[in-house]
Amino acid sequence: MSEATSIRRPVEIPEFKEVISDLPDQQLSKIRAELENSVKHLDRSNLRLKKYIAKIEGKREDTPDGVDEEELDKIDANDLQLFEDSYHENEIVLKNHYERIEALNQEESYRASGSKEPPTADAQKKAKIRAASFDTDNTNGDANAVNSVYL
Repeated sequence: MSEATSIRRPVEIPEFKEVISDLPDQQLSKIRAELENSVKHLDRSNLRLKKYIAKIEGKREDTPDGVDEEELDKIDANDLQLFEDSYHENEIVLKNHYERIEALNQEESYRASGSKEPPTADAQKKAKIRAASFDTDNTNGDANAVNSVYL
């Protein structure tokens, strides 16, 4: 087991934020890699579970990578609740992982800023509101208009 995941009890997000503030950059990178790897596997698992659920409910979709038609045909309708529960549990874990990745992003931004004080929750909220007010979607704009920017 790696150092980043050697804690044997659940760690809440506020505690996670506090702990990562004391870790070296290399350790943050290691934690990020582990979280991203876990997210990748959970996403793949949920894609597979979603296909199983759709098959049982008669809404057969394209088969996911690594699942052949024979495997889908062997799915037992009695497992529907198990698949749904597993899917929802994975979603909870994914949400937690995304919160941790966001905490890592915030910590790395704080370190890159060179600030001596970590941003307060209020300052983070205001920055998020400011960022949300900028429309970066150019799909509905006139590309030939004056001051158009091509990205």
